Amino acid sequence: MPSDLFPADWQSRVPRGLDEFEDTPLGALKSGKESEVHLVARAARGETWLLAQKHFIALDRRLFRNTYQYAGLWGEGTGVESRAMRKNTRFGQEVRHRRWIANEWSNLETLYAAGVTVPPPVEMTADGYLMAFVGDDNVAAPRLESVDLDRATALRVWEELLGEIRLMLDAKLVHGDLSAFNVLWWRERAILIDFSQSVDVITHPAAFDLIRRDVSSLAGYFTRRGVPIDVPETLLAIGADERRFAAQVMRTPWQPTKRARSQPRG
Repeated sequence: MPSDLFPADWQSRVPRGLDEFEDTPLGALKSGKESEVHLVARAARGETWLLAQKHFIALDRRLFRNTYQYAGLWGEGTGVESRAMRKNTRFGQEVRHRRWIANEWSNLETLYAAGVTVPPPVEMTADGYLMAFVGDDNVAAPRLESVDLDRATALRVWEELLGEIRLMLDAKLVHGDLSAFNVLWWRERAILIDFSQSVDVITHPAAFDLIRRDVSSLAGYFTRRGVPIDVPETLLAIGADERRFAAQVMRTPWQPTKRARSQPRG
């Protein structure tokens, strides 16, 4: 079941494709290391839906460029494309850019269908996609990092987020860049966003390292608010143990490149 923060029929009611509608840009919401998000009003049949349009910045203009490490074993496409990505040719960058966008869109659709609390996806665009706007009165919901939860609320939200991570694992995905910067706070609930760096639990050689980093990064926010957290115990509690990641822990541990470690978050 999709998240109850939106009506059950919200996604099906949004006009798209061959429907007649009018989109009106309402301004920028966010600019980050790999993308920009703009607010769009879609009007049709006397109703208006507020949408967030995510536009991916061209690879040569991004602050974060180490996408091949996260692409890992996408493996779809021709051998020529895969070699071009590894060699970082111009063609390889174009292929990687397209796959990066398609990967995030596919991940968002998968997680929404799995009941993870994410913005409902609407449709792909030439350089990104549209999803539900999370906010009120044209004001976007804040990132969790900027919200100072009291200890009791922090305890509740930490447990809820562990439930979200379990659902992601059940959907065979690891977020890959999870922290309080990639969680929105809206209507007293946490909403996960930004899935371009999400990886497959089974096939990606870094999956175990990435979920361990996800939990550690997210835990930092909650420990500062008095929530006692033991990361190894938490990983076991959500089912992120060596049995699930056996194929990964038997390999040489994956490490991000020096450039990836030094990139700012945003």
